[in-house]
Amino acid sequence: MRRRAAIIALIFGLIAVLTGCKRLVEPENQSISVYTSFWPVYALTDAVMREVPDATLHAMAQPQDGCLRDYQISDWDAAMLANADAIIIGGRGLESFESALFGLEENGPAVSAVLYNLELYNQDRAADGESESHLDGPNPHLYMSIEGAKQIVESIAATMQSLDPGYADRYVQNAQSAQERLDRLLSDNRALLAGLSGRKVILMNEALIYAARDYGLEVADWVDRVSGEGMYDNEINKCLDRLKATDCRVILIEKQAPQALTEALEGEGFSVARLDVLSAHRESEGFDAYVEAQSANARAILDAFARAESTEETN
Repeated sequence: MRRRAAIIALIFGLIAVLTGCKRLVEPENQSISVYTSFWPVYALTDAVMREVPDATLHAMAQPQDGCLRDYQISDWDAAMLANADAIIIGGRGLESFESALFGLEENGPAVSAVLYNLELYNQDRAADGESESHLDGPNPHLYMSIEGAKQIVESIAATMQSLDPGYADRYVQNAQSAQERLDRLLSDNRALLAGLSGRKVILMNEALIYAARDYGLEVADWVDRVSGEGMYDNEINKCLDRLKATDCRVILIEKQAPQALTEALEGEGFSVARLDVLSAHRESEGFDAYVEAQSANARAILDAFARAESTEETN
């Protein structure tokens, strides 16, 4: 009989404090089934769980075009989790259903929230008369930062050591290998973008603050909008007037942004970098896809600046 408890993982280095939870797998290494909430968490967990015997890993949510923070658990999700030993989530606001998972207690899988005690970018700012939204406060998209991904891998490894102690050494080794690969990825991307440090960009997706910070880009303006949503009529006109008042012509936006929106931005002379915010991948794409997506994002940023400079020279 698999043991289940609702838990929260408080990560300090490689030590996971799992409140109210006995170890999930006995020393004889019984099988363990682990789910993750969203694909970015899945990809980084895939790196930690590679080639661990009797351990299976799944992504709960299907690919998403919209904001991950708006996702609600479906009946299908609940049916999958009924057979899970544990679910690894980001926490700290990434999952709107976090409290529901913890509320399952002994009737649900063990829950590990790996973003707790990790430093997040805090996007507190004046509400301008509007009601508070999830676009305020701590930004949970730390996985968009390669530096942040290294910390998340460490947290996941600590969680897996506590849940499946029979393979603790394997989880540590996998985490070290993943972090070394992430170090190489970050070094390569920073070398590619070395000439852009200090250059200005406009953000049109909250997750992309982490990419800007990784590569030393200065944020000239930040337009609050939900991932995948368009702008229409007076809204887009106001946005364009606002952005044209800046001295910046490079915009970072998510790949799934509506074509009409990106065409409107480009029609006003902006160079748009459409970046992968890691929400639209499938379970068949693991850690390798994460690395390639981050490489492609760096190339997209470089290309956007090159196009902006070419346009300036032409004018």
